[in-house]
Amino acid sequence: MQHLDCPQCSKKIDLNLVSCPQCHAAQGLEAFSGVDPDIRIKNQKLAIWFGFLFGGLGLHKFYLGQHLKGSLYLVFSWTLVPIVVGWVDAVRTLKMSPFNFQQRYCRREGQHYI
Repeated sequence: MQHLDCPQCSKKIDLNLVSCPQCHAAQGLEAFSGVDPDIRIKNQKLAIWFGFLFGGLGLHKFYLGQHLKGSLYLVFSWTLVPIVVGWVDAVRTLKMSPFNFQQRYCRREGQHYI
């Protein structure tokens, strides 16, 4: 009989068990149940860097899934106004709590039909 270590409590458990009898932590692929594969996680620090470095081109808006706003930044990039607005967006994102960032930008992607 094969055994493995529980990732939570490090107790030796049978390979075929779904959860650890000691700490009741899910094992194997069952640990990932309930995770929605359609949710796209965004990185707040990366969005801030994109806003500071490439805000004039709207890269941070494209990264956050706001393609229309990103396109407007790109169209008006020759006016240099999007650079300043990109810096303001970066500062606002920097001041945002991680929870609020996740609530606002980490959503399910819409249905895509061919």
